[in-house]
Amino acid sequence: MSSSIDPLCVEESRRSASLHAYELLDAPREQDFDDIAHMASRICGTPMAVVNLVDTHRQFFLAEVGLGVRETPLETSFCGHAILEDDVLVIPDAQRDPRFDGNPLIHGTPGLRFYAGAVLKTPDGEAIGTMCVLDTKPRHLSEQQIDMLRFLARQAMTQMELRRSIATRDRLLAEARAAEARRRDLVQEMAHRMKNLLSMVQAIATQTLRQSATMEDGRQAIAQRLAALARAQDILTQADHEAANVCAVVAATIEPHQTRDGRIRLDGPDTLLTSQQALGLSLAIHELATNAAKYGALSNEDGTIDVAWTSDDEAFVFDWIERGGPAVLAPQRRGFGSKLIERIVASYFNGEGRIDFAPTGIQFRLVGRADRGALSC
Repeated sequence: MSSSIDPLCVEESRRSASLHAYELLDAPREQDFDDIAHMASRICGTPMAVVNLVDTHRQFFLAEVGLGVRETPLETSFCGHAILEDDVLVIPDAQRDPRFDGNPLIHGTPGLRFYAGAVLKTPDGEAIGTMCVLDTKPRHLSEQQIDMLRFLARQAMTQMELRRSIATRDRLLAEARAAEARRRDLVQEMAHRMKNLLSMVQAIATQTLRQSATMEDGRQAIAQRLAALARAQDILTQADHEAANVCAVVAATIEPHQTRDGRIRLDGPDTLLTSQQALGLSLAIHELATNAAKYGALSNEDGTIDVAWTSDDEAFVFDWIERGGPAVLAPQRRGFGSKLIERIVASYFNGEGRIDFAPTGIQFRLVGRADRGALSC
């Protein structure tokens, strides 16, 4: 015998969605539902009683008395018919009911004859199961017994609604706790970032003014260095505030110095840098590019700069190589820019940085670790 439920119809899809929203299919047994089933069996005088959830292809028993199973196929069920009723379906003798001709539950084992089921309805009127009683003998129920079956169906729905409310409350509390944790982390991260940034700005201002010939030279150098920091900060703001892609950092810092004929060439994989590493690398590139524009490969028409980096699980390597500019003479005294590049920036990568004043052009190599790892290109 085929099921009386059409699982493909729109109404059945909506009903099934309402059922699944309770998240009780395949749930472990609970005393509250077991008590309801036992009470139904005693009130109606039947050896079997079930608090039943009816899905599109099976029925699952939240509680059962006398059956010994937790689910059965929908094709042979009584409840597939019962949920189509507005109230209670009573079948005094299934052997005399043509709807169940050939049903093995009636004509075979266990030989069911009697069925009565009150519909479990959600607050919006969707039928999702039954409170039913069964017997292997024909019988009738009194009006009082039928009323009690309705009452127990309502009690089963009350228990189901209670569990859904508790689950919703727990989920909202968990979301609220997670949101509060994210807020605290963000505040701590922003405070940490601000402290580091202010320390960096203070060091830049102090060291730049100390080594500048005039206040105007110092003012311009500070403004340029802070602009480089701002460009790197913009990239972090557009990302996740905690990491930035090295390609974006390098490109944004190089952009103000790039020539029309593209004499600064970039080559390297996508790699995530921490916020501190991104700010530091941006400053290093700014110092190198500014020096190249004044004295190095960008101070004439022929010089070129190759900027390349590699990254793997072992190391992050960054190279700046100038060619074709004026002959380089090693300085007698290292300025703040050189110290910034070799010492401060390298420390952000837990590595080493070195500037080589080769006659053919300045070269800089940074070897360290990109803590946030690599992305696939």
